[in-house]
Amino acid sequence: MPGYLPFAGALQLPAYTCDNCGFWQRHFEPPPSCPMCLDARHVVPQDGWRFRDTKEAQDAFPCHWQELEPGVWRFWNEPVSGIGPSAYLVQTEAGNMGFEGCPVFSEAALDQIARLGGMKVLSASHPHSYGALVQLQDRFDPELCLPAADFTWSAALQVSWPYDDFLEPLPGLELHRTAGHFDGHAVLFDRARKICFCGDALKFELDPQDFRRARTISAHKAFVRGVPLTVNELRRYRDVFERLDFTQTWTPFEPAANCGRTEVLALIDQMLATRPHAAPVPLEELGR
Repeated sequence: MPGYLPFAGALQLPAYTCDNCGFWQRHFEPPPSCPMCLDARHVVPQDGWRFRDTKEAQDAFPCHWQELEPGVWRFWNEPVSGIGPSAYLVQTEAGNMGFEGCPVFSEAALDQIARLGGMKVLSASHPHSYGALVQLQDRFDPELCLPAADFTWSAALQVSWPYDDFLEPLPGLELHRTAGHFDGHAVLFDRARKICFCGDALKFELDPQDFRRARTISAHKAFVRGVPLTVNELRRYRDVFERLDFTQTWTPFEPAANCGRTEVLALIDQMLATRPHAAPVPLEELGR
């Protein structure tokens, strides 16, 4: 049954974030290492491990927020170390949904979310952008929806609504598992606003004069290492994106307003016709 938690002890441990990548762990003391940095998709720190507790992270990384579209808010940290994703709050008549986590939320940012109506549902595309989901869960106790395929990365969290390939946790908000970058990688599709929150399925380079306008687009298995996706992984991406009628594509870093399904499918088709790669492709070469 929802909310049933036979053993809550693990969630009462303090939480620590890795200074190299931003992954949070619950531990009785600063952790000995970081599993995210040791994963093949990332890199280990060059000068040893450093972990911050919540207060240390809040003091080091100021949190900011902005309403980018009516009812869609972005939360981010600047300056910040680690991967540095943004968090999004999507407001609907049925309640608010959080997607992705920024590295750390200030108390003022958490209060702002409360003023906006709190959070009924919470999810993320993949572990690189879990960020401080631990803070959101501790403060708002939302339903946490994560793909079962990435369950092993959720030790600091309490997953209440695992799913396989598809879930619509609130009317008009759809979670679709793409796999590829991570086995459980998923995207969030807002049907009413025609926004696809694509996680790390795609990567953009933005116009220096306009952070909402993408200049290039790419797809990758491991961005830091420049590893491309396989043909079958790209085919699965295509199967998912083809079903979604979106005109904007927001990553955890780049909320691109000028790239939609047409350009995304053109990129994938280009790679399927030749050879998968991780290089950025100018949007103008994809019909815009």
